[in-house]
Parts: sequence; C-alpha cells; structure tokens
Amino acid sequence: MTGGFERVVVVGASAAGLSAADGLREAGFTGSITVLGAELHQPYDRPTMSKALLVAEEDPQLLELRSPERIEANRVDLRLGHAAAGLDVDRRYVVTTYGEALPWDAVVIACGSRPREMRTLAGEVLPALRTPEDLRVLREAAARYGEMTLIGSGFIGLEVAAALVARGVTVTVLDALPLPLEPVLGPELATHLRDLHTARGVRFRSAVAVASVTGQPGAYEVRLTDGSVHRAPFVLTGIGAEPAVDWLAGSGVEVTGGIVTDAAGRTNVPGVWAAGDVAAFHHPLLGQRVRVEHWTHAVEQGRHIGLNIARGETTPYQGVPYFWTDQYGVRFQCYGRRRAGDRSLFVEGSLDTGEFLVLFGHAGEFHAAFARGRVRSLRDYRKLLARGGTWNEALALARTNNPDLDTTLSCTNRKERTTHEAA
Repeated sequence: MTGGFERVVVVGASAAGLSAADGLREAGFTGSITVLGAELHQPYDRPTMSKALLVAEEDPQLLELRSPERIEANRVDLRLGHAAAGLDVDRRYVVTTYGEALPWDAVVIACGSRPREMRTLAGEVLPALRTPEDLRVLREAAARYGEMTLIGSGFIGLEVAAALVARGVTVTVLDALPLPLEPVLGPELATHLRDLHTARGVRFRSAVAVASVTGQPGAYEVRLTDGSVHRAPFVLTGIGAEPAVDWLAGSGVEVTGGIVTDAAGRTNVPGVWAAGDVAAFHHPLLGQRVRVEHWTHAVEQGRHIGLNIARGETTPYQGVPYFWTDQYGVRFQCYGRRRAGDRSLFVEGSLDTGEFLVLFGHAGEFHAAFARGRVRSLRDYRKLLARGGTWNEALALARTNNPDLDTTLSCTNRKERTTHEAA
C-alpha cells in the first residue's frame, strides 16, 4: 500500500473532502477511502446557490461536484447522511452519527464550516443560506413577502442581496461596518461595491449593530444599537461562518480558530489531517496562520493533502488564496490577501470605466491583486504572488502593461488618478 496506509476516512463530502480523495487516487493509493457526508444530497457545488440558483426563475438544479460514475470509478465509499460524531485517536476510529466505528490509518477532516447563528429573543434561529433546504426557504420567502432584510454584508450576504433584487425583492442590508467588506477591500473599493448595490435599490443601514430581533416570518422587529427599530416581514443573516468542530471535543486534536495544522496539513495528532474551511494552517506565502473559506482553496488544498498522504510526504501547501464573487452580472476576482495598512494602487483602468486592477502591498511586500475584468493581467500577478514577488516587482509588471503608470498614485487619491488617466 502506498505510504503504508490502507484505510483513509474523509470527514466531509464537499469540495475539500472529495478533492482529497482525488489526490489519494491520483498518487496511486489503492486502499479504501470512505467519505462521510452529513447531508443526504449528492455532493453539490455550494457557491452556485448564492451566485446563480437563488436568482434562477426555474426550479433550481444543484450542480454536482462529482457524478456517481466518477465516485464509483474512484472507488470511494460515499456515505451520505453520515456525519462524524467523534474521533478516537487512541484506537483510531471515526464514530458516525449512525454509531459506526470506522477504522483509519489516516483521517482527513474536511467538514467545512457552518453559518454563524443569530437567534430571536424567543430562541428561533434566523435563516441563512448554506444548504439546498435554506435555498428553498429563501426562494419561497422572496415570492411571498417581496421584502427582505439581510443582517451582514459579507460575500454571501451581498450575493444574496443581488440575487434577491433580481427577483424583484426590496432589500435592506444592516451591518455594523461602515462599508461592506471594507476590511477585505479597503474603503474605496468597498464604496464602489456599496454603490453598485444602491444603484439597484438596495438600502444600507451601516455602522450600526443589531441589538436584538423579535417576531416571526411576516413581522419582525430588529432593534439596533442606536435605539432605532427596523421592521421587516422577513429577516435572514449572513454574518460569517465558524468551523464545524464540535464533534472533535475531547479528541485531542488542537482547535484554535479552526483545526490547527502545519503547512502540510497535519494536525497535532499523527495520522489526522485537515483541509478546506475547517483548517487553520500556517501559510508560507502569507507568513501567518490563516483559515481560508473559499472554494478554490478547498479544492486545491484538499487534493494537495491527498497527495501528501498517499506519497508519505509533508510538502507545504502554498496555493495563492483566490476568491471571486458575482453580483449583478459583474465578476470581481482577487488573488492574495489584503492586509490592514496596505497601500492600494490602481495599475489598470479605473472605477469610472467599470474595469480596473488594483494592487495591495506594504513595506516593499506585495500582498494581493483585485480586479473587475482585466483577467489576463490578473493571472500574471497570481504568478508573481506564487513565487513571493515583491512590491517593486509588481510595479515593474504593472509598467510593462501600462508604461505611463504613475506609481505614486494610490486609489485613495481618486481625483488625481482620474486626471492622470485622462492625460
């Protein structure tokens, strides 16, 4: 058996878990692979729910992550509706909600995250979008009420807002942040994103937190910390996610803001690995421990860990973080990760033209590239980030594409930049 392993149990049948199984087979692993999926649905593509299926006029059809034929060809024992309930690291068993005790030589924990909950004062959990069942609830509520209030303005929240507007729903967004996604994008890009929504009728109540929610579908009251009361027939939340790690209590696996792993994906327990949303790992390119909640990362890291296990290696995962978001038919993409205090520089296009590419960096370090359009250029910056390129190298690349670029301009100086572009 490759790497001395005969039995691998993968906890989680989403992008990271299935990719780990792919990596195992790709590297020649011939032993058994059991994949546990907590949901009863065939593995499906979760991002399409907020990006496409919520807005679809017809009955939404889930996009399969793997066909049954491919799962069979990969010799994966996929157990749907079987969640992990415990991990016995001494006897090496994964215990499932069906009471099974599955023996393992290696475990890949890829059970992802779950929406952070907000409850009404009566204890009812407010709806969020995570599963196909959630999707059905939101579609029905959109048709019934025609008006919805969204608490939170992260990626999922904004995509949901855009989809609801497309369905003719009046949307109000409440958030404690002054601007949506400002920590991720910086103030000017966050303003651009907010303006994209307000131009289509979304109302924002920003920089004020929710104190409490009372009521039920049809009549909610949201009390805000400024003393005001917001009334809405339907309220849903998009206030982030938290790793699904309750089942690991008492296992000995270290959990601190996610399952702690090294860059290779190994936890503190020999034979136990973690991938995707649930893993908090040291990223060599970012120089810090991170937990990445994006689809592409889950696919790439899952496969990487499968390869590592099968080959008996501990190769660090160094994929460049990437996300995309679709809102009102506009796609925004980002490689890398903006950090607090970063300088931002428009190197192509402008906010006014609707296509642009912005670089983020600080103290000679190049951290991220964010774009609306400009896909070909964006890929060049991904390569630069992947090899740890510096800010000066990013500027040199920018000048190659735009010889007239004035690198003294930042995106916080919009008037000067526009003047420069006009010249």
